[in-house]
Amino acid sequence: MTFPEQSIPDGALYAPHHFLYALYLVLFTSARKWDIYPRKEPVVVTGSALAALFGWIHVWRYHPVAGALLCLAGALGVVVGGAVTTRYSDRWRLLVAWYGLVAFDDAISHAFGVWTPIDWAWDAALAVGRRLVVHLSPYLA
Repeated sequence: MTFPEQSIPDGALYAPHHFLYALYLVLFTSARKWDIYPRKEPVVVTGSALAALFGWIHVWRYHPVAGALLCLAGALGVVVGGAVTTRYSDRWRLLVAWYGLVAFDDAISHAFGVWTPIDWAWDAALAVGRRLVVHLSPYLA
């Protein structure tokens, strides 16, 4: 087995991937909490999300092993950072951990080539959306 399984995830880094959207949501939720407590910002969560995005967007194409490892470590850092912090509400911690797990799911799928449940649901949702566009396109023209 080669690592990572895909040299470029799905052949397109900027295609709709739940890895990207989950980490964008992590950054949004972290930005909303940034100035609540002076000098106690969610740096671990934000830094992990940025590292994972950097690995996906800038590194994976040119150095697949380093990019995949950065993505996996960054997504795991988001989950751990959200789980261990005690400064913010349980709701925020749960959201961040969930978004991190969603990103980790996609990173595992592309790095190891294994079936993951969220990846399957994402592909099913995209297929339904494509069929809906095809069926509605005569009415939209």
